Amino acid sequence: MGNKAAGSVAYGGNVSGARAAEHLRLIAGALHMAAVRTQVNLSLVADFASFATFMPAEHHEDQLQQMFSEVIAWSDALAPLRQS
Repeated sequence: MGNKAAGSVAYGGNVSGARAAEHLRLIAGALHMAAVRTQVNLSLVADFASFATFMPAEHHEDQLQQMFSEVIAWSDALAPLRQS
């Protein structure tokens, strides 16, 4: 399981799931995973119509692309460790 990269997408109320995502970073570290810095935090108020229909803001696409780039870069860097 270790020596892999991980990114997180979270949603919630006031802090858009940021606390849960930060807790997940600690868990990932304990599992020998590299949690990338960029994370996507969605707001139940701003990114969901009537708290049900997903309507993300445009800036989330940039964050998602950045997170994917970081996950791919870290995955490539950690690949030799997974081979052994």
